[in-house]
Amino acid sequence: MLVTESIIGIQNNQASLSVDLIGGALTDFHLHNNVNPLNFKLSPQNMPDINRSGACYQGHFLCLGHWGPPSGGEKQAGLPHHGQAASLLWVEQSSDHINEILMQVEMPLEGLHLARSINLDANNAVFKVNEQVTNTNPLGRLYNMVQHPTIAGPFLTANTVVNCNADNGFNYLQSSKPLEHAAKWPGGIMEDAGKMNISKPDKACSSVFCFTIEKDAALGWITAYSPENDLLIGYLWNRKDYPWINLWQDFDGDNIRYRGLEFGTTGMHKPFKQILHEGNHQVFGEYTYKYIDAGETQSRNYLAFLCQTPAGYTGTANVAVRDGNILITAIGTSRQITIKTTLSDGF
Repeated sequence: MLVTESIIGIQNNQASLSVDLIGGALTDFHLHNNVNPLNFKLSPQNMPDINRSGACYQGHFLCLGHWGPPSGGEKQAGLPHHGQAASLLWVEQSSDHINEILMQVEMPLEGLHLARSINLDANNAVFKVNEQVTNTNPLGRLYNMVQHPTIAGPFLTANTVVNCNADNGFNYLQSSKPLEHAAKWPGGIMEDAGKMNISKPDKACSSVFCFTIEKDAALGWITAYSPENDLLIGYLWNRKDYPWINLWQDFDGDNIRYRGLEFGTTGMHKPFKQILHEGNHQVFGEYTYKYIDAGETQSRNYLAFLCQTPAGYTGTANVAVRDGNILITAIGTSRQITIKTTLSDGF
């Protein structure tokens, strides 16, 4: 295990993975011969004002407690945008296993504690994350938990293709009445009622498009394919843990700058006070928040992977786990990419 200031790094013969204890973000996941898709980082001046005394958003960070802005009263109390986990210094714990990172963070304003284990496969570009959330409050509470992997250039260009097993969705700018502005993946409805392709944006539109996962799916998955780098990054998780996929896209003029490949417990990017007031407890049959009782611990897992893509690859039709392998099916063909891993238990 390599430690440089706040950065913890683990690696195998194919890939390297780095985590920053300041904010707890996974900041670098790359094949040894290719680029890092997770090199996104905001500068302090571009952070929400309530967050500027804490860590900057970068790479794959965790939104825990709530997703989006705090309420007015919560902001007065010092609660940051996207919850405390992404703002605080995490604590590293010792591990007896090679290529494992153990870390934890206490969120006193949220009344939550998170314990995280990260395991990198011994031979392949796959890692598994387990996160256990404990309510340290004497009362139960509503909460949300959203994984926020974010891609940026040089991996991200106008040609990058995002695929996932999303179903029905809406633009978060229209989330007060989502059913009136519903779209089917990969379609998205913009604020001016225009339509666009979210998989490979054909219009410059900075927003977040929130989708439920296909109803009959046991797993949720999302991939981003960079044709310039012949590289695919993907995530895989149990649908019961995270039934929502949220696609953030940020444009600078006509040029795409960032894309969030987010998945979590909600598609409502707003305070609980507003969710409850608007009556959007469920959308498309999925709850928009979770409940955790006093002293309760809830556990969730996900897998992430990288692979080089073969000639003629244009995007992902499906991702599955079978016999200890991650199977990636390309669009327009039955040909599969197989990634062997020892980390697929529970998927």
